[in-house]
Amino acid sequence: MQYTSSLTTFFGAAAVALVFTASAQTRSPGGLQQSESTVAAESPNAAGAPQNTDSEDVEFLTEALHTAIAEAQMGQLAQQRGSAPVKEFGKKLEADHTRAVQEIKGILGTLNVTTPTEPTVEADAHSAALAKLSGPEFDAAFLPLMVESHEKAIEKYGEQTHANPNKQLSDFAAKTLLTLREHLATAKALRGS
Repeated sequence: MQYTSSLTTFFGAAAVALVFTASAQTRSPGGLQQSESTVAAESPNAAGAPQNTDSEDVEFLTEALHTAIAEAQMGQLAQQRGSAPVKEFGKKLEADHTRAVQEIKGILGTLNVTTPTEPTVEADAHSAALAKLSGPEFDAAFLPLMVESHEKAIEKYGEQTHANPNKQLSDFAAKTLLTLREHLATAKALRGS
């Protein structure tokens, strides 16, 4: 029980690093580490052009893409390692976040930005730790992580729906916000049961 409690505390604190980390790292094709700012810098707007909302859009979308990739992978893991209700939740996470990955890539493509294909290094570490658990132990570590990560994502997406003049991005954020709220409600209900 103390082991599960320690894992829950670890994953709860680590959720902040999972969602929208400003200095997250990604793997480049050669296995070297590069910062997200390097990925965003591949945008034509970031290289020598004046700073404008496009660079902020690219930053948000790149972070959102890393998170969506990680959440889809977490959904796969939940289907393998969780209890029956968590497996069902994992199936929904995987489907919804895989769809979000495709939408984000499409938006980034219109901005001529090279898109990341991997979650952050921190997300990979969370997945590796969760992969060692199963059943109730997995659920006890996974669900608080999903609650915290979705709360952070809801905050970030909410900012885009209210403040972003880019209609394509604000519409995407508003639609995704509904899905994120549904995921949060499910994670909280499963955590409480």
